[in-house]
Amino acid sequence: NVIRVYDDGSASVTVYDYDGSKDRILVKAKPNRGQAELLEIVVESREKYMPKLVIRDYGIRESKPYVRGEIHVSISYDFYLRHMKKYNEPKGDLIGGVDVNTDRINLAIVDRNGKLRDVKTFWFPEVTARGHPRKKAWSIVGMKVHELLKYAYRHGVSTIALENPEVIGRLKLAWIRNGKRLHRDYNWKVTIFRNRVIKVVVMKAPIYGMKVKYVNPKGSTHSKEHDEIMRRYGLDKHTASAYIIALKSIEK
Repeated sequence: NVIRVYDDGSASVTVYDYDGSKDRILVKAKPNRGQAELLEIVVESREKYMPKLVIRDYGIRESKPYVRGEIHVSISYDFYLRHMKKYNEPKGDLIGGVDVNTDRINLAIVDRNGKLRDVKTFWFPEVTARGHPRKKAWSIVGMKVHELLKYAYRHGVSTIALENPEVIGRLKLAWIRNGKRLHRDYNWKVTIFRNRVIKVVVMKAPIYGMKVKYVNPKGSTHSKEHDEIMRRYGLDKHTASAYIIALKSIEK
C-alpha cells in the first residue's frame, strides 16, 4: 500500500524522488478527539479503508525539510454504524423537528398529534466567525450534533425531521439570483454550511437508534403559519421553524 495507517494515528507513506526512486517514511499524527477507538478497530479488524495524506504546508526549518498536514481515513458507513452505534431502539415515539442555522441548531419535540412537548437550542456562534480554524469549527459542530441527538434520544424522540438539503440549495440559489443575497458570506454560510450540518445530523442520527425524515423547506420560515406559531407559543423564529418542520413530517 502507498499509505498504511497505524492504530496510534501515524502512517507509513511511500514517497518518490524526481529520479523515480522511492522510499518509505513515517508520518507522525494523532487521531481526532473521539476517533482513536474507532481507528484502532479499523486497523485491528483489517477493514478496507481509503487513506489520504493532505499536505497543508512544507518547507525548510532549521536546515531540515518539514511537512505539515493531515491523514484522512475513509471507511464504509455500515462499518461505522456497526461499531459506533450507541442505541438500537429509541425510548419513545416522538418527533424532533430540527432547524439548522449558521450559529445554532434548534430542536422542537412533538408527539404524533402535533402537540409541542419540548424545545431546545444548541449554540455554536464561534464556528462561522472570520478567522476561526475550519477544522476546529467542524469539531465543535460535531459535538453539538451529538448533544442534540443525545438530548432527543433521552426525551423519547424516534424520528428526526429535517429540511431536504437538495431543496434548500435550489431555493437559496433562486433567492441569490433574484438579488436577495444579504451579504457576501450569505452563499457559503447559509447554503453550503447549513446543508453540510444537516448531512452530519443525518449521518449520526442512526447511532442513537433514530430514523430521519426530510421535508420540503418551503414555508418553514416565511409563512402565516410560522408567524402564528411564534405568537401562540412565544417561540423565536428558528424554534418556530423547527416546530413546523416536525409538523410537516407528520403530514408526509
